[in-house]
Amino acid sequence: MEIRNENYQKSSLKSIIRISGLYTVHYFKYGKNFTVAPEKHDFWEMVYVDSGEVGIIADDKEFTLKQGECFFHRPNQLHTIYTANTFGNSAIISFECTGRVINFFADKIFALGEFEKSLLAKIIAETPLCFSDKLNEIYLTKMTKRKDAPIQSEQFIKNCIELILLSLMRSQDDKNSVKKVTENIANLHSDKLVANIIKILNDHLYSSIDLDTISKQLFFSKTYIKTVFKKHVGVSIIQYYILQKIEESKKLISQNKYTYTEIAFMLGFNSVHYFSRLFKAHTQMTPSEYSRSIKADNLL
Repeated sequence: MEIRNENYQKSSLKSIIRISGLYTVHYFKYGKNFTVAPEKHDFWEMVYVDSGEVGIIADDKEFTLKQGECFFHRPNQLHTIYTANTFGNSAIISFECTGRVINFFADKIFALGEFEKSLLAKIIAETPLCFSDKLNEIYLTKMTKRKDAPIQSEQFIKNCIELILLSLMRSQDDKNSVKKVTENIANLHSDKLVANIIKILNDHLYSSIDLDTISKQLFFSKTYIKTVFKKHVGVSIIQYYILQKIEESKKLISQNKYTYTEIAFMLGFNSVHYFSRLFKAHTQMTPSEYSRSIKADNLL
């Protein structure tokens, strides 16, 4: 057999944004009428509002950031953050970035899409694995690396920040192009999200779990996971969960080893009456009628 010896040529990859250092990663929950003393530093700071709204002052300018929006403070800019008669939660990431392209972000407000939000959520989740400091330590000046941190953590955080910046740039440079890219990413992301939701539900067939717990595990809001799941599956998360429990109960009934009361409590139903009512609503038979139908089928 002839062996081909091709002369492959490498294509060098250009990096227009490179995160060269990380100063702080914070997640704050502000009460009403909160304020902090103004500060300035020689690195970039991204302020994202996760819920509610906050006011920010950047030099002589004042802005209101609403849920889903972020602002970039450039190096050596005097700035502060506050709330008036509202509550607000924010994620704040301070970083060093090389290259002139980063100046694109100076003094601008951006609305984050689901892709950028998911990356930000990953940073917030990864940071405690990499650093031992509390995310709400307001006057933190240096983060402490964990000795047992996963070897991937630092680059994972760095790459996520870079991806957020690149994605925001693309959304501004070519909105039509980025819409197609974002849709493709969203579809891939949604498929994975639905699969993760289903796995969590299947893992809890013999217990119970609510939407609050699922949303916290997946770092997405209840509204978002409900919308994505219903769009891709056709039924709500709770409806799907009940259907899976009913299917599991059929298997248990067919084994003829447990009473209906035992099955109801094994699967996390509050009472055998509630279980029986749901079972009939979905199968048009009571558990006992279903059991008799199985026995009749086995006799045929």
